[in-house]
Amino acid sequence: MKILIAYDDTNGAKEALKYGLKFKKIVDEYIIVYVIPAIVGISASFDSYVPETVYQGQDKTADEILNNARAILDNENVKYNIVKIRSEGDEVSKLIADYAAQNGADMIITGTRKLHGISKLILGSVSSGIIAHSEIPVLVVPPS
Repeated sequence: MKILIAYDDTNGAKEALKYGLKFKKIVDEYIIVYVIPAIVGISASFDSYVPETVYQGQDKTADEILNNARAILDNENVKYNIVKIRSEGDEVSKLIADYAAQNGADMIITGTRKLHGISKLILGSVSSGIIAHSEIPVLVVPPS
C-alpha cells in the first residue's frame, strides 16, 4: 500500500502525518508532498517581475517544511519519498490529487484547519479540494 500525505507543517498536517503512521505495518511507502504556492497576482494577464530571490526563498521554506517531516519519518523506520511541487498557478489540491493518481497512491491523507465561513471562502480549503479532485480515498485529519 502506498499513502500520499499532504504536508505543510501546520498542526493539521502534523496530525495527518502522525495519523498516517498508524498504518505503517501495512504501508510499503509514504509519499510526503508539499506544494509551493503560486505567488499571488501572477497570471497571463498580469505583467510583473518577480526576483529570483523570491523563488529561492520559497524553495528554502519548502525544504525546511519537508525536513521537519523527514525528521519525524526518520524515527519511524518507514520507507518514504519526499516531493516538492511548484504550483505555477495551478490549484494546490488538484496538484496533490493528480500526483497521487499518477504515482500509484492508494490513499491520500491530509490535515485540515477547520476553517469556517468567510475564512474558508477567502483562504480556500485544500482538504475540500483534494476530496473534490481525487479519484482515490481521502482521509481528512482534524488538528488536535
